Amino acid sequence: MRILYSLLFFILISCGSSSYNCGKIDRKFEKDGQYFFALILDDAHGSSDTDSGRIYGDVSVDKTTYLLKKVGDEYCVDE
Repeated sequence: MRILYSLLFFILISCGSSSYNCGKIDRKFEKDGQYFFALILDDAHGSSDTDSGRIYGDVSVDKTTYLLKKVGDEYCVDE
């Protein structure tokens, strides 16, 4: 039984870290010849303030990906 609990704990820890691998593209920008997406990684639910609880992350992408994706699209980072 202890092995089952250990396995379950390991699976939960492993899966929990992947929640920030994907997000919705909020903005696209270029800086010094590099292309970036500003991703909304997490939204707070039930909040009256629309920006409350949002977690943003910038991710560098190649030019082709930058041109193909639109604001509002889902984008996942390969780790």
